Amino acid sequence: MLGADGFAQYALTYGTLIFAITLYTSWFGDTLTVLDRFDPRVRITLLHSAVTGAALTAVATAAVGVFVLSPVQVGLATVVAITWVCNESMRRVFTARTEFWRLAVNDSLGAVVTVAVVVVAAASVTGLTVGWFFAALAAGQSAATAIALVRLPANEYRVREIRGGTFSDVASFAGWRAAQAGIRPLALLLSRMVVGAAGGPVAVAAVEAARLLLAPALTVANGAGTFVLSTFARANRDGRPPRSGDAARASAVLAMGVGVLSAGALALSGPLTRLVTGDGFAVDNRAVLGWAIYVVVFAATLPLSTLATTRRLSRLVFRLRAAEMSVGLASLALIVIIDADSWWSAPYCLSVGGVLTALMLWASLRRSDPAR
Repeated sequence: MLGADGFAQYALTYGTLIFAITLYTSWFGDTLTVLDRFDPRVRITLLHSAVTGAALTAVATAAVGVFVLSPVQVGLATVVAITWVCNESMRRVFTARTEFWRLAVNDSLGAVVTVAVVVVAAASVTGLTVGWFFAALAAGQSAATAIALVRLPANEYRVREIRGGTFSDVASFAGWRAAQAGIRPLALLLSRMVVGAAGGPVAVAAVEAARLLLAPALTVANGAGTFVLSTFARANRDGRPPRSGDAARASAVLAMGVGVLSAGALALSGPLTRLVTGDGFAVDNRAVLGWAIYVVVFAATLPLSTLATTRRLSRLVFRLRAAEMSVGLASLALIVIIDADSWWSAPYCLSVGGVLTALMLWASLRRSDPAR
């Protein structure tokens, strides 16, 4: 309903949100899960991180939004940023408690409220706009935050002191973890900009619509990664540290499962494309296949990087991911310089180096395996 131009505006702004939220939740959420969240200094630092994270996410979203959105839409996008940080903070408490079904109930409520606002907007006289989508997201995130505050035990979000604690208390762990986790969404955001520079809004919309067909598979992979992180962290605390073989098996299972979902998306690409675009613009099937490959590679490396996180090797993962991103973006830039119509190759370029990264991670993890 937004058309190619509106969808491109939404995709660029939403990509910025995803990048900022990924940095935040990796700093805040993984610290909450791996470190002792009831340690007073850690707890105070997490409170400060939440406030700082909300402010920085809003600023980053507005900084990109001013180039593609109206002033009202920029304001709505910043509200989304703040409410999203609040909800993500609550979500990660559920994750730290390994209460995934309770988390699913919370997420479902947020989804229902978001969709309800979209339906009301679609039925209104003005119809759906980019601003309405941001308003829907803000409403859903706010509703999910409110119900989480009610459903979580008070000791999980109560802070007795607001002074004390420093970012250095968690930075040695969370800093590299956040940087490492932010590589992939940053690569996606920068690739959108390269595609937009080469082919304009229509190209951005076409590549994003192709990626949207694989979004369910990517969501499964991300959700599994969160579950694996909590499982590995709990095993460490229980004196049963996971080994590289455990991560390799998880990678194989996750890649196969995501591969089946990706195959389904490819088989149904025709009707799904019409559903996503409303026949308003074309989606290149080569891009759909590229995103399927990207998702499988992403899934295969996720448990390995998660195990590295629990062993506090985030600096190594960051270096490997940074090299992978640099090669992918350089390849994409070179290709579109040679042929501007080759923007569909973005997911292939972003997949370059993924298998090599997985092999290098596995080799490093094997060397640091604990004794049986």
